[in-house]
Amino acid sequence: MNGLSKVTRFASSTRAFNPSSFNNTTTQLYPGFKCLSQHTRSFSFLGQPQYKKQSPEYHRNSTLYAHTSRDKLLKIEKEFIPIERHQPQNISDNVARFAVWLLRKASNLVFKEKYIHYACVLETVAAVPGMVAGMLQHLKTLRRMEHNNWIKILLDEAENERMHLMTFMEISMPTKLERNLITLAQGAYWNAFLLFYLISPKTAHRFTGYLEEEAVITYTNMLHDLDAGKVENVEAPQIAREYWGLPDDAKLRDVILVIRQDEVDHGHVNHQLSNMIATGNEDPVLFESHDDPININIEKEKQHQDKLHHQQQQHKN
Repeated sequence: MNGLSKVTRFASSTRAFNPSSFNNTTTQLYPGFKCLSQHTRSFSFLGQPQYKKQSPEYHRNSTLYAHTSRDKLLKIEKEFIPIERHQPQNISDNVARFAVWLLRKASNLVFKEKYIHYACVLETVAAVPGMVAGMLQHLKTLRRMEHNNWIKILLDEAENERMHLMTFMEISMPTKLERNLITLAQGAYWNAFLLFYLISPKTAHRFTGYLEEEAVITYTNMLHDLDAGKVENVEAPQIAREYWGLPDDAKLRDVILVIRQDEVDHGHVNHQLSNMIATGNEDPVLFESHDDPININIEKEKQHQDKLHHQQQQHKN
């Protein structure tokens, strides 16, 4: 991916809420997305089934790759472009880069090549920035009584990272001790990042962008080790097959391919948000993505949805 190359303001100084601009922002930042308010979601708090998808649209708004066929997986791998490393431009960028470097070194020391366990910790902390930033942007919107399209983008990121974590926990089945460590890491990181974002949102988004760059490297290395036989290519959990719409015979390698693409998207978004804050542009914005190698044809997606709906109606009848 070449990233998000253009930013265009679409709101006047009054910043009145416009539903069409809301949908346009989402679909152009993440091609293929749609507003899903008309679809119901089913949540279960009891019993073993922790995840249930009521329709093919469930969760589709938090990942680009909700219907990832075998052909699309091959396209993702063939056309993958490593995320371009952002070069620090000032002191705050260097602070963010150094903080991520320290985390990387500490993680390598503790986990080495235990990728699945490392991924659990990585995704635990990776889900925090989107939620913290989305919450603070939400509160700012309430104070200023204006609409801001950043909120949905950030909360979608948090939701997507949470699904990454749920997937890896299905594979690794962490012990009670590991779960407690994850809880402690999350609590410490939440408070630290909250303070970080209150002090400097620009640096916080830059830090998250660098963190996503490291995540892309981690998952690329994991793919290499899967191919070399160092990591067992186990069957993809059901939660992953349903969330990304993977084939029934999907393996761990297929899951890593789509997770890596998710991380590429998050890296571009956070670097772009940091750039916008640096220029004093905190208006609701419209992101336009150009030359996206993973081109999602919206018309084909619509046809796919119509076909699924027709099949469901036939099954009911």
